[in-house]
Amino acid sequence: MNRLYLLGFTHDLKGVVFTQRKGGKTPSFWVPIDAEFLRAIDKLQKARKAPKATKAKGKGPAQNEPPRRDGKVVLPPVGRSQARTGLPASEIQQMLREGKTIKTVAAAAKTDLTWIERLAEPVMSERQGVVRLAQRAYMSRARLGAAGLQLSEAVEHNLEERGTTPEAVGAVWDARVNRSGVWRVSMRFSHRGRRQAAEWEFKKGSRSITPRNRLGTQLGWWAPEPAEPEPAEPDDE
Repeated sequence: MNRLYLLGFTHDLKGVVFTQRKGGKTPSFWVPIDAEFLRAIDKLQKARKAPKATKAKGKGPAQNEPPRRDGKVVLPPVGRSQARTGLPASEIQQMLREGKTIKTVAAAAKTDLTWIERLAEPVMSERQGVVRLAQRAYMSRARLGAAGLQLSEAVEHNLEERGTTPEAVGAVWDARVNRSGVWRVSMRFSHRGRRQAAEWEFKKGSRSITPRNRLGTQLGWWAPEPAEPEPAEPDDE
């Protein structure tokens, strides 16, 4: 059995996050903080206190003392174990980061949808966090330089130039990562009877964003405001 080390909480404060390496910073597993989790903690606390009970003189085991087997205390179960699956939790979450659906992952892992949904919660929070970071990045174009607006604002302005808005076309943002760790951000929408998608590659470390298709290039860049000319100095007479 491998040991896990407490790392922190999920962004939505609904789970406890663990890493596989002591001192590590990369989350590997998480446990939802729900009623079942709290009951398990309560059982664990009672079980840890139970061995301290002493026997009453001449009356056998003390009240509340746990049963023993071969001289060892037999602790009560402290919670439900991980669902049986053909894949480890880390692999399941990686598949979800890549954008595979919960139903597809459940079929691949040979487990029920409920277990995959529990593992999916922190992954979906992570993907939406990447979307928010990408939306605040400034896209650059060759020979034109950096945009004058953040990505989300540039997209909104460019759609308005086409006579519509993100809300009107049902824009949906998403982010997914490949096995090499490269994030791809997309905005899918319907316009003039066609489903379309603008796509970009996003590097979290440098916060740089690069278009991956023509629509990403067109919608992700907005010209910066021209610099105001410096006032001319008066001629000396």
